[in-house]
Amino acid sequence: MKRKVTSGHSTCEIVGPHERVDERETVFARACLDEGSVPEKTYHASHPDTRDIDLKMGKFYHRDTNAYFKSVFAPVAALALPDVVDGPVSPNRVTASGTEFTALVKRVAGYLGADMVGVGLLNQAWVYTHRGRYPYFGDYRANPPLFSGVPPHYTGLSWGDPIEVKHKYVIALGFVQDRRSLGDGTAKQTDFEVGRVYARSALASVQLARFARELGYSARAHHLRNYGIMVVPAAVDSGLGELGRCGYLVTRKYGANLRIACVTTDLPLEPDEGPDLGMQDFCSKCLKCALACPAGAIPLGGKVVVRGVRKWEIDREKCFLYWGAKGHSCAICQMVCPWSKPDTFIHAAVSGIAIHLPILRRMILWVDSLLFPPPHRPAAEH
Repeated sequence: MKRKVTSGHSTCEIVGPHERVDERETVFARACLDEGSVPEKTYHASHPDTRDIDLKMGKFYHRDTNAYFKSVFAPVAALALPDVVDGPVSPNRVTASGTEFTALVKRVAGYLGADMVGVGLLNQAWVYTHRGRYPYFGDYRANPPLFSGVPPHYTGLSWGDPIEVKHKYVIALGFVQDRRSLGDGTAKQTDFEVGRVYARSALASVQLARFARELGYSARAHHLRNYGIMVVPAAVDSGLGELGRCGYLVTRKYGANLRIACVTTDLPLEPDEGPDLGMQDFCSKCLKCALACPAGAIPLGGKVVVRGVRKWEIDREKCFLYWGAKGHSCAICQMVCPWSKPDTFIHAAVSGIAIHLPILRRMILWVDSLLFPPPHRPAAEH
């Protein structure tokens, strides 16, 4: 049971006039604002209602973090340089059919470590309007061979600069987290596993983008230290899975237990067909992630329309402040998702039933709750 994935269709459903997201308005960007700095004053002059909570999030963000976090997240910044995510295109263009290039890209991406690879048309709705997260590159100067300079077509260098990504295609890369390392998603070492996988995704994305450029086609990587697009809806449009209640991509094989990076490119490719998992109906009946969320950040109710997109809306501030209160990342919603089970024959069989026999979804959820009861955790004190 498959349907063609098209931009704005399926679980990233655009139902009205759509407003692109300004990266400056994301919680991570707002938490990066240093009190008294020009960006902080500029942003809060137009968003005075968020100042108090932004500065509170910033205190959590900038405080000393644990060794688990620093060891895996900090080095990835080196992969964010403009000439690493982007760069010159080889004049020696290789020619092949879209089918051949798509097969080649997927083969290379898998070899580089991606557990899932999908191809879609890049919907401009998912391109950020302005840059909001550091590192900023406005003062960077060429320093060959370590830094060759800013590519002529690279945009969004400094805070507040407009972002343009005019590529036709997006390659979405999914990377699975180790369930044993994450446990129930509450321990300090969660930072280490989350960061380890993010680092893998960042390296693979810049390598794949470089591969496309060496073939003679423009390409840019998008990873946790240098996004130009929103990777979750791009991954949905690339056929990897569907958008779940928890705000993550949910796939048949790995559930929500993934981290995502993307490559946008003009390399001729063939978009994938996406699976119809019935996830919207499933998530409407299943509340495990919402019940387990200690911050109360995942809604128990229905979908709402946000910037013209109908979806379940996460309370981003509650989520971030809970991370800060705990002092490390949280992966509870990813771990409790009924689809995030080990990749076994039983999981494959049950997921098949959930997809093809909707009438049995409530029974599956009942059994899942008996075997794996959702933790009801007291909310963190903010």
